[in-house]
Parts: sequence; C-alpha cells; structure tokens
Amino acid sequence: MKKILFLMLFTSSFLLWGQKIDANAKTILDNASAQLSKSSTFYIKFNYLYTVPEQKSTTEVGQIYAAGNKYHLILPSITQISDGSKIYTISKDDKEITISNPEDGDGISPINILNLYKKGFNISSEGSSTVNGVKCSLIKLVPTNNKSKSIVLAIANNKIVRVSENYNDGSSLILTITDFKENIIVNKSLLSFDSSKYPDYTITNL
Repeated sequence: MKKILFLMLFTSSFLLWGQKIDANAKTILDNASAQLSKSSTFYIKFNYLYTVPEQKSTTEVGQIYAAGNKYHLILPSITQISDGSKIYTISKDDKEITISNPEDGDGISPINILNLYKKGFNISSEGSSTVNGVKCSLIKLVPTNNKSKSIVLAIANNKIVRVSENYNDGSSLILTITDFKENIIVNKSLLSFDSSKYPDYTITNL
C-alpha cells in the first residue's frame, strides 16, 4: 500500500544537505509551483502504473479533489481523506481505516506536490519528452540523504503532466495526469471523515 500511495502522501521530511541545483530546472519548478498555488481548489484524474521486476504490473485509475490543505483521493481499493489535521486511509479490501498525522508521511501529497523540491533534493534537468502528445520538460529529483529512489517530473505549460518514482530494486510507479481542473466547487463532505459510514471497519491510530 505504501508505494501505491506514495504520490498522494507527499509530506516529506528530507533534510537540506548540500543540494546540487540546476538553475533552469529550478526555474521550471518555481513557475509550476507558483501556478498551482493560485488554485484554491482543484481536481485531478490520473492513471498510475506500478511495476515490479518479474511480476505483473498494476494499472489503475484514480481521482483527487483538493481544497487548501484538504483532499480526497479515490482509488479502486483505497480511499484517502485529509481534513487538514488528520489523514484517513480507508482500505476497502481489508475493511480497515488507518488514522495518521500529515507529518508522519514519507511520500508525496497533492497539496505540496510542487513544493517538495525546495529542500533535501538534488535537482537536474533531464531534457524533454512527449507525454500524451504534449512536449514536457523532465526534472529529476534525488534525495540528498537517500539514494534508493529518484523522482522525475514531466512539466508542460507550468503544470505537472506525469510523475515517476524509480527505485534501485527496479520497481517503479508512474502517475500520468489525464484531466486537471482548477478552482472548481468541491463538496465539503468529500473533505471530512464520517466514521458512521464505516460501521464494520477496524480503526487504527498510528
């Protein structure tokens, strides 16, 4: 579950240890971050592909509704709700709900997806690539204190088009955005957790 949700739990705790920063790549990230920060709410629909060597790949479709520091993530088997103070991860298959604090995460969240690079990462430009028919700049992020993985962002017109995370064991997770809407009306009920909707679920507080 951890790797499946890595793109959605973007609260990282990496330290600022001697960053190596490509100026052009940072400018692209700065512009995209500024653009996203202008959106009070947004909706993203995406495809993700999870690949492990010598195993069958997993492909699913997901959605995110976000407003401020709150969001609602929908995947086929998992729903995740952040009400701004707690994160509720709901596993439909296990009938289990895990409650955690935002600062406990070690992956990526839709709220600060374009702020992650600001500390604790070496930043480099990886040229360009065409994603969904759009020419994108590729920016690579490598944690300064953890070399076991790297993140590559594909950015076009100041928006993220694809996010890839690659691990040294050969596994990878690729999220491709297929729809992005800004400043939409988000139903408040999507951004709060109601335990009465899950009477038969086991709840665990981390």
